[in-house]
Amino acid sequence: MRLRVACMNTRLKTNLALLLFCCFYAISAFAMDRITGKVRNQTTNTAAAGNEVVLLKLGLGMEEEARTRTDAQGAFAFHATPDARHIVRVLHQGVNYDQVAIASPLEIPVFDAVSKIPGLSGDMGIVRVETEGGMLKVTEMYSIKNASAPPVTQRGPRNFVASLGPEAALDSFMVKSQGAVWVKVTPTASAEQGNLYSVDFPLRPGSTLFKFTYRLPYQGRSTLHIRLAYPIRNLAVLHPPSISFKAASQGSFTSPGMVQGLRLEQAVSQPVVRELPAFEISGAGAEAQISAEAKPVPLPMPSSAPVPIGANTSQAGTSPFSSSSLTGPTNGVWLVGLGIGALLTALIFRLLYQRKNAARAQSVTLRRGVSVVEVLKEELFQLEAEKLKGSLSAEQYDANKEALKVNIQRALAKGK
Repeated sequence: MRLRVACMNTRLKTNLALLLFCCFYAISAFAMDRITGKVRNQTTNTAAAGNEVVLLKLGLGMEEEARTRTDAQGAFAFHATPDARHIVRVLHQGVNYDQVAIASPLEIPVFDAVSKIPGLSGDMGIVRVETEGGMLKVTEMYSIKNASAPPVTQRGPRNFVASLGPEAALDSFMVKSQGAVWVKVTPTASAEQGNLYSVDFPLRPGSTLFKFTYRLPYQGRSTLHIRLAYPIRNLAVLHPPSISFKAASQGSFTSPGMVQGLRLEQAVSQPVVRELPAFEISGAGAEAQISAEAKPVPLPMPSSAPVPIGANTSQAGTSPFSSSSLTGPTNGVWLVGLGIGALLTALIFRLLYQRKNAARAQSVTLRRGVSVVEVLKEELFQLEAEKLKGSLSAEQYDANKEALKVNIQRALAKGK
């Protein structure tokens, strides 16, 4: 019996030592005191020599720690604060390319910048209408695809131009590159034409999302003329069922059914060029009412890796919208449904993650005496690592990061 206990104790100590070694190795990998890497120009398939490289230290924000330039082989090196998290930013022809410094050496791709890429278009567009406070609230979102070959980045002051109605008041404008996070931008109003707003956000290879919200005076009925910056292949209008929709031109829209409590009106033309066919809306309906009435759609989980409850798994080969989730025919609807589904799912996931993450941080703090802020900072860095590994979709990443930032702010306010 004593021999068995001794063997068990020895095995326990061995496992504990192995666990401590793994933890130490993981921490050391993230807390590098020297960060190296190479920058490669994917347009010319050559080393990017002479590019400015900035080392940014992550905290609640980003602070510049060091700056250098790539050598003839595109290589760079930094001495970094060992207990900090970092992002490496490369400036190539006026465009930033960021990468989280998880393991060294890094491989950072950049692309040559051009003023115009012929034939740019979007693969998806959503126009959501609702009423709020006696006003008509309109949100437009477009996915613009840069499939240039060889790959280049479009850079210019009018990369995207939003054309609003004469009485519209712009609320917000956000942009997101593929695999990145939403960024609030301040568009430039046109001095020549009223209610034209241009954005100089670079169009890197891949897809870029543009989302903006504005309000219009509303007396219970309005006709909308939606003008487009680029041709859009799949375009639809989403509205609460309590709002009536009527196309100005017969046969310009189909009504496939409902998506998450919203009625879907899909444009027949593919692609839609210059302007969405005019339509008239009447009645009232708000997003809060939609959320209360909408039935939850089950989200299938991939078998390859665990995913937090409520996360969107569309990029793992499954879609939260199956044919049974829609009422009526589904031909050509899944792209639009997936877009709005990702938005709604991200909102739901954000609320769930806030509660889960706050509870977990408090539990760890009570057990180990670690501050909530430090725990949440570690979660933020791990989130960046998971995004780079490809284990999170863009929507999951956005929801996670926003939830963590909110919890960090709350913890700081409470002094924990």
